[in-house]
Amino acid sequence: MKITNKIPTNLITGFLGVGKTTAIQHLLKHKPENEKWAVLVNEFGEIGVDGALLQNSGAQIKQVPGGCMCCVQGVGMQVGLNELIKQNPDRILIEPTGLGHPKKIMETLQNEIFSKYLAMRATITMVDPATLDDPKYLENENFIAQAQIADIIVANKVEQASSEQLERFTDWSANYPNASQLGQISFGQLSLEWLDKPAKVNTSSLVQAKQHKGVSESAVTESLELPKGQNWVMRSHFADGFWSYGWLIASDIEFELVDLLDWIAHVKANRVKAIVKTSKGILKINAVQDDVRFEPCQLNGLAKLEIVIDRQLDNPSFETLLV
Repeated sequence: MKITNKIPTNLITGFLGVGKTTAIQHLLKHKPENEKWAVLVNEFGEIGVDGALLQNSGAQIKQVPGGCMCCVQGVGMQVGLNELIKQNPDRILIEPTGLGHPKKIMETLQNEIFSKYLAMRATITMVDPATLDDPKYLENENFIAQAQIADIIVANKVEQASSEQLERFTDWSANYPNASQLGQISFGQLSLEWLDKPAKVNTSSLVQAKQHKGVSESAVTESLELPKGQNWVMRSHFADGFWSYGWLIASDIEFELVDLLDWIAHVKANRVKAIVKTSKGILKINAVQDDVRFEPCQLNGLAKLEIVIDRQLDNPSFETLLV
């Protein structure tokens, strides 16, 4: 590949449900009109809902589903990056899974191969201030590593946060002086100016997570299709203390919205994302714990539903929710 100028590249990281995809959608809507951007999106589950949400953004999108993209020697990540670099975009945004450890990801971006093509800019780590009330987040190795690697730490969802939570965010951020700037935003409205801040964090100072375990190469690279004659297919896997359950669903399958929302509330998953046809139209559904939001969207291809949860479910099904 011949690239005249190195491509400015940003890592947008943060834990489950912090709003990374919404933030990237916001950035893509406000990018310079004359620029062509690309996004490499990595999801813990194998269905790829985030990639589907970004399909109409006007950017070139590549997905790495099925676990942290640093696993299996980064095969999925390297393939996706190569394909995006060939398009010679004006900027690349990389969204790792919220359960991913950033050390290996950043090492790949800065290795001898990709450093020829990529100019690393600020890594932005997003944090939900409400999570700082919970010791299980503060003690999570990936959560800590995401803060360690940040050039900019941003509190998102501040419209939902109390003054005490915002003060706690400021105090907690002081533990990570490597970050040169703090920010507080609502609805994922990252500033474009932050993207061109320099990348200063040295990966040698980061500790690889002891609990981090990879997935099989087939899970990283295998494309998922709906078997002929079937209305849906379900995939699940376990890593880093979490299970994912995802469904690829025929586009004509319709859910009763009230029943679907009740099901989501009953499951009490850490994270739920979906693009599905419902009795109220095609909707994008986004749930973090008890906070469930939905809005109209377009369905390009198959419907998708995915949950990430910190416990194993017995034969999860949604058949009773169908119209």
